[in-house]
Amino acid sequence: MTDFVSENTTPVNAMEKPAQEPIDHSKAYKIKLIESLIEHVKRENEFTEKFQELFGGIPGNSETSPYRFVEKLFADHIRLVAVLVGDSKEGLQWFLYDNDCGKYGLEAGIDEGETRKIKTIEDYLWLVDISKEI
Repeated sequence: MTDFVSENTTPVNAMEKPAQEPIDHSKAYKIKLIESLIEHVKRENEFTEKFQELFGGIPGNSETSPYRFVEKLFADHIRLVAVLVGDSKEGLQWFLYDNDCGKYGLEAGIDEGETRKIKTIEDYLWLVDISKEI
């Protein structure tokens, strides 16, 4: 009987594919959430600037004014994303506003532990993760 398997088709001689790092779907999901929130922050800032430009300020300081209603919805959006990524609303607001989504590259970390400049969403998620280790 003839052996029809050639030397080049055996698994031993097949080219090995480079090992791929496993995809962290949870981290990818968190990154997408924060990217979306950053886009909303930009649009909310543009809206506020145009609103003040057109009307000379924010009319109606009551809780029922349309501007305050939208502002509260956005604050709830931030709170929801913070819960989903495992942080507090204040922590996420620090990244979004105080650190301008990483633009300022402020240094952060845990007390007496590693610190780094928080310039990207991945850096921010690192900070969230190490904060859980305390």
